[in-house]
Amino acid sequence: MTAPLPVSDSSACVYIFFFFGSPFFALSIKRRHSKTVKQLETMSSQSFVISSSSTTTPSGSKGFMHIPAELFDQVDAHLSVEDSASFKSVHPLIDIRLTSNLTPYDKLHLSDDQDECWISDTRGRAAPRKFQANNISALIRSLTNLREITIIMKDVSIRNAQSLEQKINLTECTPYTPSGYLGKLFEGISPAELNLRQLSIHVDIMVESLQDVYHLMCPTADLHYSMNELANASFNSFVQISICCAQIRPTDEMPRNNLLVGMQHALKYYHEQGVKTEFVIEPCEGYVDMTVERGNVEYSFAFFYYNPTICDPTPEDMDVDTKVDESME
Repeated sequence: MTAPLPVSDSSACVYIFFFFGSPFFALSIKRRHSKTVKQLETMSSQSFVISSSSTTTPSGSKGFMHIPAELFDQVDAHLSVEDSASFKSVHPLIDIRLTSNLTPYDKLHLSDDQDECWISDTRGRAAPRKFQANNISALIRSLTNLREITIIMKDVSIRNAQSLEQKINLTECTPYTPSGYLGKLFEGISPAELNLRQLSIHVDIMVESLQDVYHLMCPTADLHYSMNELANASFNSFVQISICCAQIRPTDEMPRNNLLVGMQHALKYYHEQGVKTEFVIEPCEGYVDMTVERGNVEYSFAFFYYNPTICDPTPEDMDVDTKVDESME
């Protein structure tokens, strides 16, 4: 059974008040939607008469029946996922009209930057919608045509022991969280329930020096989950975790060696199971990378010192981000 999406805990974008059986509308949306606002203001001044003989129609429903259904679509198109759920909850007729409003969305993008959490329709039938990251599980269940999930974490802290603790929200996780990102993502959801084509997780951790790291070790939570739970899934999974260190210090030798030993143990474990593994070390570049491939899963973990060609975004990446932001304005 599909779990209901949480309604917005902030002031809803759309308010509907009932006064003596007549619906009155008040909207607060961007100026560029002034035409819609004027339409609603015109309707709010009209008196809708509710027949006293009606026993099955909800209060105010006949008033709503005089409102063009397309107007509900226009309002809803500018709402976030949570505000849309709030809008649908105010009246049964709105809920009926918008019951399939999430159907076109087939791509989900999650980030630890709230402004980069959105769902989109790759065929352009619906405008992108933003959503609250803590509602990710309910949202995944609600997107019946979801085909692609992309998770990008760019502000991950591994400076203290809290980075090793279990987290409530996925965006609070680290590569060292016991369940990993994958365990949290599929918490209460079986991968077999989803009709995905691709799942991608990119975790970029930037530290000034290894002295800022609580304990440098090879993260294995997402590695084990992906190998055991996703290798035979019907969709492709890509997990990429990297730690970029800005400074090289003489004291780095011991933690680096511990990291290398951990990576070698992980690779040995899966190599003995017949899994394809790869280990790359480039001493001159201060770069080390491990890759494990099984079935439909490719997992990689890399540690390296700052190099502009590795750490800085390419112009192509920046252009893609800009286009997405512009489509939501």
